[in-house]
Amino acid sequence: MFLRYLQYCQPDNPYFDRPSQDQVTADYPAARETLPDGWTRDLNPHWSFHVPHGCQLPLQGWKIHVSAVLDRAEPVLAVVRSHCEARSIPFKFIRSPHVLKSRNSKYGDRSSSGKFITVYPLDEQQFTTTLIELGDLLDGEPGPYILSDLRWRNGPLYVRYGGFVLRSISDARGRQIPCIEDPNGRLVPDRRGPGFHPPAWVTLPEILDEAVVARSAGTTRALPFTVRKALHFSNGGGVYEATELATGRTVIVKEARPLAGLDAEGTDAVTRLEQERWALQTLAGIPAVPELIDYRKGHEHYYLMRELVDGAPLSRGGGGPANPWVEGMPDQETGPYTTWALDILAQTQRTIDAMHNRGVVFGDLHPGNVLVRPDGTIAFIDLETATPITAASPQVIGAPGFRAPNHYRGAALDRYALGCLRIALFAPMTTLLDHAPQKLDQLLALITARFPVPDDFAHQVRRDLGFGQEAGPHGTERALPAFPVLSELSPETWPTLRGTITDSILGSATPDRIDRLFPGDIEQFTTPGGGAAFAYGAAGVLWALAETGADIPDAHIRWLDNAAHALAEPRPGFYDGLTGIAFALHRLGRTDHARELLDRAIGSAPDDLDDTLFSGRPGIGLALLHVAECTGAKELLVHAQALGEQMAESTGTLPPGLLHGRSGGALFLLRLAEATGDRSLLPAAADALRHDFAELGLAAGEPDERPKARWRIPYLRAGSAGPAVVAAQLLPHLSDPDPHLAQALEHSHSALTREFHPRVGLFTGRAGVVAALRQLCRGTAEDTEAMRRHLAAFDWHAVRTGPHTAFLGEHSLRLSTDFGTGSAGVLLALDAALGDGTATLPFLGNDRVVPAGRR
Repeated sequence: MFLRYLQYCQPDNPYFDRPSQDQVTADYPAARETLPDGWTRDLNPHWSFHVPHGCQLPLQGWKIHVSAVLDRAEPVLAVVRSHCEARSIPFKFIRSPHVLKSRNSKYGDRSSSGKFITVYPLDEQQFTTTLIELGDLLDGEPGPYILSDLRWRNGPLYVRYGGFVLRSISDARGRQIPCIEDPNGRLVPDRRGPGFHPPAWVTLPEILDEAVVARSAGTTRALPFTVRKALHFSNGGGVYEATELATGRTVIVKEARPLAGLDAEGTDAVTRLEQERWALQTLAGIPAVPELIDYRKGHEHYYLMRELVDGAPLSRGGGGPANPWVEGMPDQETGPYTTWALDILAQTQRTIDAMHNRGVVFGDLHPGNVLVRPDGTIAFIDLETATPITAASPQVIGAPGFRAPNHYRGAALDRYALGCLRIALFAPMTTLLDHAPQKLDQLLALITARFPVPDDFAHQVRRDLGFGQEAGPHGTERALPAFPVLSELSPETWPTLRGTITDSILGSATPDRIDRLFPGDIEQFTTPGGGAAFAYGAAGVLWALAETGADIPDAHIRWLDNAAHALAEPRPGFYDGLTGIAFALHRLGRTDHARELLDRAIGSAPDDLDDTLFSGRPGIGLALLHVAECTGAKELLVHAQALGEQMAESTGTLPPGLLHGRSGGALFLLRLAEATGDRSLLPAAADALRHDFAELGLAAGEPDERPKARWRIPYLRAGSAGPAVVAAQLLPHLSDPDPHLAQALEHSHSALTREFHPRVGLFTGRAGVVAALRQLCRGTAEDTEAMRRHLAAFDWHAVRTGPHTAFLGEHSLRLSTDFGTGSAGVLLALDAALGDGTATLPFLGNDRVVPAGRR
């Protein structure tokens, strides 16, 4: 999930966004040139589709994919285009060099990597002829191997049976899965994974017989190991646990695909694997460096075999004592953890020094690349970015939060990462430094106040990071000014701060764009209609602004209205679709338009709606109840009752939590019971909550203390915060006391007091914790102190943008203004805690009819 976000982190853009328009429109000429008579072109952000007039594409069949490297893409395209146009064969191609490079990058999708051109033969005879003729024209052209396909001969041609026209069905989580039709007329998944797997009912064309034999021979070619299991995949290859045939010992095997897994400099995975081989050879004998066992080529890929390190990565705790502050264990002494962490850091520093003495720069030091063995010693892994220290190379690949500034070179790259590691072992929020170097003093203050680190700890960190040095990272130390972005939060100071956050959100609006109005999470771009929807788009932002008293520009409301009506195949759900947009427009005074969208959502809702608040029956039903109560539209209440009846009959498992678990359904049933007086719905609501609490490790009896019990994470999307708030509202309605729900509520309430939260958003961060704590607050000293700590900690994630205040989104990689991850959700949570007490999450408080603008 984390890697997906990197594709939307554009240089010099403080927000998540698509690649710049200049990159997108720098097309191959074939995507813009005049077409031959009788041909049509259709462009989308990635592809240029070319179809002859009157051509009726089959729904599915054998397609031909053409691979290409960047510097040979245009000549290859010219050959294929000329061939297909002369024979009236439909085809499509990646429209720009930028998109082609992105698809072949290290973080690209493995199932689509390498695919540059797709040719759609209209029947098997044309498939055979085209394959032979294109093969004669293109044999010898280089290109990345297409993992999902069968390679034909030794050129860039690959084949696969699949859909020509996009057809899809929803999976258990509501995601759209591409499909093909089986012989019985049923839609089944169109398998696009990294392997050639034609449907069982399909007979392979005779022309592919030789290719199948060649593939089988290649995959059985002798290698000195047998794979036991896959540990990791990327577009550049895989990492496997294997058995060395000569000795029987367990080893690690790294695989690299030629011409794939490109980094920012265009270096492929094989080049990086050869760098790792060089580094392991050069560093042999250093205790923290694994032993190199073998390196060779097999079936077009390259393989490096090295010693298996029996250890746990620092990114998962390293097998050491838990960090009491991070894990929310305030009563546990921090001394033992501090001693362990300082020893790990000392070993890391010694290893880095030893590497530099042998002329090697690691270049990618971060917690995921440091393993801790059971005896407490460390080992470095993934040395594919290692370079000679004399080369003074820039950093090409680096983990966010550990990547050095652009002007750092050579040994300074590792020293910077070491400084970040010193911080991360105590306060894992080093991505904050990428946005405001002044956050360093803030992080150091947190660490020195909570852990018994040495007196020179802060000096060591500053020395390693070398902030403020233009010519290089080391030299005279410069103290950075420490100042809070947020002044001390209180009901008295809140109106001023509310204004700066509101102005920041409104100032970020881009009403000239059609894909989104406010910058937010990457889900705006990866989910249909995400830029308008409630969770991450304009609907949630405008609703939160209205709820906190902002004056909403009419142009923004029109943008949302127009965006909703422009959706071709909208989802009906609340947080991801039409219902949430309607809910927001109703709040903004567009009652007629809201009702129109609700009717459209009801009419388009499929029979297989899920039972989640995010996208299914509960969210739709709650919105219908709200609008019915506000307008007196009894037919909406009838629709809501029908959804409640469907929920009672549904089965299936869901993850725990308010947005994607049973708790959303419990909230809907509770509100439906309140609206109709039907108390028979309440036992089902209680059962739904018991399900979520059990999944969270809070079943009847004592709480589950296993490490995997997730009730320690009190978030709204997945965690105990949502179930706790719903339980608190449901318990007074039950005719008989429910001690198990009451006990689970107590444990969940306690979890809301933990101080450390690495994110600030409403769905998976501090804002949601504060919103839940505000609703559950009993006025105790513990609650009051917890709220004080939470309010002070909002400053960790706040960034000053001129006179305004903004907040960092998911993984603290970019700013966000949306409801689920950014400033709009923070605004609502802070107003709930510091305002007049009327602000709440949708459906969890006093939902009411109020005029747009100030309450």
